[in-house]
Amino acid sequence: MCLFLLQGPIQKSTVRSAVTSPLAPLGCDSFSDVPVVVTVIAWRSVVCWLAPEQTAGKRKPFVYTQGQAVLNRSFFPCFDTPAVKCTYSALIEVPDGFTAVMSANTWEKRGPNKFFFRMCQPIPSYLIALAIGDLVSAEVGPRSWVWAEPCLIAAAKEEYDGVIEEFLATGEKLFGPYVWGRYDVLFMPPSFPFGGMENPCLTFVTPCLLAGDRSLADVIIHEIAHSWFGNLVTNANWGEFWLNEGFTMYAQRRISTVLFGPAYTCLEAATGRALLRQHMDVTGEEHPLNKLRVKIEPGVDPDDTYNETPYEKGFCFVSYLAHLVGDQEQFDDFLKAYVHEFKFQSVLADDFLEFFLDYFPELKRKRVDSIPGFEFDRWLNTPGWPPYLPDLSPGDSLMRPAEELAQLWAAEELDVRAIEAVSTSAWKTYQLVYFLDKILQKSPLPPGNVKKLGETYPKISNAQNAELRLRWGQIVLKNDHQEDFWKVRDFLHSQGKQKYTLPLYHAMMGGSEAAQTLAKETFAATASHLHSNVVHYVQQIVAPLGS
Repeated sequence: MCLFLLQGPIQKSTVRSAVTSPLAPLGCDSFSDVPVVVTVIAWRSVVCWLAPEQTAGKRKPFVYTQGQAVLNRSFFPCFDTPAVKCTYSALIEVPDGFTAVMSANTWEKRGPNKFFFRMCQPIPSYLIALAIGDLVSAEVGPRSWVWAEPCLIAAAKEEYDGVIEEFLATGEKLFGPYVWGRYDVLFMPPSFPFGGMENPCLTFVTPCLLAGDRSLADVIIHEIAHSWFGNLVTNANWGEFWLNEGFTMYAQRRISTVLFGPAYTCLEAATGRALLRQHMDVTGEEHPLNKLRVKIEPGVDPDDTYNETPYEKGFCFVSYLAHLVGDQEQFDDFLKAYVHEFKFQSVLADDFLEFFLDYFPELKRKRVDSIPGFEFDRWLNTPGWPPYLPDLSPGDSLMRPAEELAQLWAAEELDVRAIEAVSTSAWKTYQLVYFLDKILQKSPLPPGNVKKLGETYPKISNAQNAELRLRWGQIVLKNDHQEDFWKVRDFLHSQGKQKYTLPLYHAMMGGSEAAQTLAKETFAATASHLHSNVVHYVQQIVAPLGS
């Protein structure tokens, strides 16, 4: 049983944003100020039901919701648009031995099987999230707990104890108070197909972040940054998704720069730029989805427009505005003012840009919105490569050694002395990722080089870090290094994240007959453990095997 109370009045944006595709409850014309109580008796794809074998513990079933972008309309009656925000409360009754958690800032148990939740801050409907399973928790900071299945909780606590508070505190210094009270993290079952979902007070994340050495702990910074950009100030419609993700990428990298320095942040940003380049090469730069302001036709699922553009091109636009200001501290102050001005509201790009020009009147007088080639209108409405790219040269000190080492490994005859002269012991995840990406670009390597590579760097070839396991698997397949095929199989058995699963199946299907056989056997063994969407996509990749 699940009872929801959507509390009124429902708050629409006070700026130039319109409600799109509202669904009024129970045949009403609008929510008005009347609370709505509903009993949820049926769901569509918003609710994901997991059998025990799809969980980490393999003992009990698990259920969770994924509302972004417009799926919560099938969970409870709502205005399923980010232009509308409301508070909510919910009473959840579960079977014996199960725990319910929600994206709410207060919760309490009401009897052995009932949980009551209340979100006191107005949020868009897509951020209302529920999970029920065999869950336990552990404290990792003064305002943070990690939640997971019992078999994962020790690893989750070890990975994030003391880490989250440092990220939150840095975000507060840059962007203003963290208004949500708690920041908890729920480590989802391994079949969870996403990297993370920034549900306020309770971020859902993949268990792939549990690398065992905190090497992926900083990935959570992106979801934390959403606490200000996306959750607090929200895009008013999904055609301006960049207002959520472009700002969050910028905020993530500001936090990272403060904590880890500009070189590491620029290296990470370089990997993001490479993903944007790859995306535009595949789709063509003039594809209409390669604009920041996308027109989503009626009946089109906003998720079908998802790509790298709002993230990385959006990041470039925010970086360009910082470049116009010319002073990082002033721009940080501006972002803090922007968050304060529009908190708990939904905005369009026009609202943001008008505020920007009013905040910096000297830039407004200079008509910086109309500089030829860099017009704000061009940024928003013209597809293609960003007209401005932020300077990533501080990352050269990390990128150049990785590039030079990759070049050594691509040689017909290995210069062992030169290779051994390069110490990788202090390299962090993104530097190793950058190195492996260069190796992959140069693959297939001369015979025997991949075997020697794996022997030389066991912390890569035997890593538990998912980003490294993905790339090592791709290198193994591209070079048909069959003695390590079992590592590809084991990685695919251990998780079902779409970002990792699909590229490996593409690599297997593009490889040798042995690699294609591996794809068929692995999919047959793991299909029942995967999310239905991932199963569908993998079936499309391996379809030639059955033809």
